[in-house]
Amino acid sequence: MAVTLQQLEIFRAVARNLSFSVAAKEVYTSQPHVSNQIRKLEEHYRVPLFIRSRPGIALTEAGLALYERINIILSDIEEAEQVIQQFRGLQRGTVRLAATASAGNHVIPGIVADFQRRHPDIVVMMQVSNTEDVLGRVDRDEAELAITPRPPEWGELESESLYIEDLVVLFPSSMTLPDPLTVEQFATLPQVAREEGSLTWEIMRELLEDHDPRVVAQLGGTTAVNEAVAAGLGVSLVPETTAKAWLDAGSVQVRALQDAHPVHHFYLVHSPQRYVTPATRALIEHLRSWAAEGGPGLKPSS
Repeated sequence: MAVTLQQLEIFRAVARNLSFSVAAKEVYTSQPHVSNQIRKLEEHYRVPLFIRSRPGIALTEAGLALYERINIILSDIEEAEQVIQQFRGLQRGTVRLAATASAGNHVIPGIVADFQRRHPDIVVMMQVSNTEDVLGRVDRDEAELAITPRPPEWGELESESLYIEDLVVLFPSSMTLPDPLTVEQFATLPQVAREEGSLTWEIMRELLEDHDPRVVAQLGGTTAVNEAVAAGLGVSLVPETTAKAWLDAGSVQVRALQDAHPVHHFYLVHSPQRYVTPATRALIEHLRSWAAEGGPGLKPSS
């Protein structure tokens, strides 16, 4: 039996996600078909590629070795197709973009929508995750681009400043606060904080290091924080664009700090080792143009 390109693509999807069901959705097929193709691959190579157990699946040593090589081969094939399209004068293809939650959930979707109207034949596939995973996806060639509030500090990835976003004090509409608000006044209020390790938490902790704030909750993700503030649990420091839906609903208000100006710097990250396809280049230029124009709560990085 000859191994097919589709079988290798299915294997890569299963190995990347360690899930037959997630892989089936990723390659637009059924779970039984995925399971059948993996079984055929294992019969062909005469070794198990996955360890199947009650908690889930894991790669065997043989599976890991195959994945490392197949990932490179399939990435090269995808890149070759994009290069050929360039010679045909086409603006088509797929761009894989990874972004952290603040950008990926609240800023980038609108930019991608505008980009798609201008380039209807280019598909942008976006994954939202934490900073470490986002940078790892670019480093492993699982994404062409990343948008993150931290520049890469390891590997050979390159970054450029894209935009700056203000952080503001978010508080329930039932509360009355002075405008603007001092850091000292902010520190006396019950705090709803992000989880340990988030950049927003680090900035908030540094801002209040000379005070003794009362943290009433630490929640994973800005959406959970915003909901908790809207429910009256306390106040928080959040990126301004993430509060729009709650501001529009009238459940929260925001204040700038009088004696501090906390911000997030966002970076556009890519791998210099990877060929920049016409589709990826078009998205990069669109992002740069958008950032130069700025937007509500955003400033160009220059």
